[in-house]
Amino acid sequence: MVKGANVGLAALSEDTGAVVLSLSWCSTDGDGDADVSVLLLDANGKVRGDADFLFYNNPVAADGSVQLLGKTPTANGSEDRISLDLSVMPPEVERVVLAASRYGGARFGDLDDLRMTLADRTGETVLGFSIGDASVESAFLFGELYRRAGEWKFRAVGQGYETGLAGLATDFGIDVDEAPEEEPDAPGAAEETGGPVPGTAAVPPAEGAAPAPAPAPPAATAPAPVPGTAVPLR
Repeated sequence: MVKGANVGLAALSEDTGAVVLSLSWCSTDGDGDADVSVLLLDANGKVRGDADFLFYNNPVAADGSVQLLGKTPTANGSEDRISLDLSVMPPEVERVVLAASRYGGARFGDLDDLRMTLADRTGETVLGFSIGDASVESAFLFGELYRRAGEWKFRAVGQGYETGLAGLATDFGIDVDEAPEEEPDAPGAAEETGGPVPGTAAVPPAEGAAPAPAPAPPAATAPAPVPGTAVPLR
């Protein structure tokens, strides 16, 4: 297929109620990679909620309509496979967007052979779409499945985003924090509670070390410690 083309799945095979889409790429040194994601959109072109954004931390839809099957290494790259059961796709989902993104300054122009294929229920590949004009983009919308007059169709999109996954996802109603920052722990907070605050990293004291010299704890709450009896932080 060429960019912008579309086709009805029923015209490709009788077994397209469930399909497997593969997104693949390679690089000269074999080190390049990307993460796939799937967005389920309603009639307004937006997700209904966070559960409609499928990615490595949310790989399976609750109703089983979408499953990210993981990454398979290839000769000089990798292939990610996505299983879609269109027969159980919620009726309010009208578009299924298939995308991939890179991080840390990596661009899709550094990868070769960007390609998407679609296989029917029997495993036979019934269509393919290649992207040959990638350059500075850090996210790509490869293609989408959409409903039209009760039929599922596929469109080859090939739209890139220099703003990465955050830019792509924002278009569909999702706020993405690509680099979340944790607030630093207050000095002495872990010592006052007898242990580290849940969900935060604490540096354990050196074994056998004396209590921190400053600030000095109140005398009423800091009896002289018995060597070797301090509760470890983890």
